[in-house]
Amino acid sequence: MSSTAKLPDEAAAAVFRAQLRAFLAARRTRSLLGAAVVCGAVTALVGSWEAAVPTAVEQGRAVIPLWRMMAMAVAVLPVLALDSRLSDLEVVATRRLRRLQRLHLAWMSAACLAVQAGLAALAVHPLLLIVIARSWLAWFGLALLAGALLGWRLAWTLPAAAAVILWYWGFAGDGRYQWWEFSARPHDDVPSLLLALVLCSAGLVAYSLTPWRRRAPRMRALRPGRGAEAPPGR
Repeated sequence: MSSTAKLPDEAAAAVFRAQLRAFLAARRTRSLLGAAVVCGAVTALVGSWEAAVPTAVEQGRAVIPLWRMMAMAVAVLPVLALDSRLSDLEVVATRRLRRLQRLHLAWMSAACLAVQAGLAALAVHPLLLIVIARSWLAWFGLALLAGALLGWRLAWTLPAAAAVILWYWGFAGDGRYQWWEFSARPHDDVPSLLLALVLCSAGLVAYSLTPWRRRAPRMRALRPGRGAEAPPGR
């Protein structure tokens, strides 16, 4: 009895392993993890290097340390990992595929953040790790929003656009930054933390909606009202 009872569980486990292998085979998981390691190494080695960027402040220039750029890149990588060579077919994902996507997103996010924080801790001040984690939440949420709206391959577009806004208009002069510049405010800045949490939550909500649910409001808007007369049949 015990041996026969194990057969369904073993068969289900074998099916799950086969599905997981097929799921990972259609994605660039290894290369993206390698990119996360490279970004973490850059943060540890030259993360304190600063690049001058123009700002909206008259005769004002801000400096952007490389660790801020690397934090954005590492936050986008787990969302890019959702892109697949079979993305056209996965638009109509089943529950099992959605579960694999969620698991893949969760462990890729944890792995990328752990690699970034672990390598950065070798050279970056401990308080800056809090800023990196806070920025990671915001960039991650923006990447999820862009991926849900434009496709996972274009998940980088919204974080890149937000980075231009933050780095150009976020500098207030005299070493000060606007309250919404979450990537540069001090580690104990509450408004930046709240904004990062809101952006991350918005991205998770957008991801939780299936393509059918995202299209539902659009279809309802295009659907004629109940009182409208149906077109005559032929």
